[in-house]
Amino acid sequence: MFVIVETFLNPGEPSNAVFRVRPIPGQAFPPSMRVQCSRAMRHAFPIGSKFRLPVRLVERDHGGQFLSEVGRGSWAEYLVR
Repeated sequence: MFVIVETFLNPGEPSNAVFRVRPIPGQAFPPSMRVQCSRAMRHAFPIGSKFRLPVRLVERDHGGQFLSEVGRGSWAEYLVR
């Protein structure tokens, strides 16, 4: 499945990643959900960049969910302009 996501600054979230990724509003997944994807992609484009990424839903063993990027196409081809 594909989801449109955006990069944003991590304001005090419990993560050592400064740049995070979340779904944009109005899709099947809420913006509060996080997307695991390449650190290089997050740093290669300005904050607020949007991408149409192929993802899969991951269930954590201790509860909770997140999206994980699948496939490794060129990030530029996923960029939403």
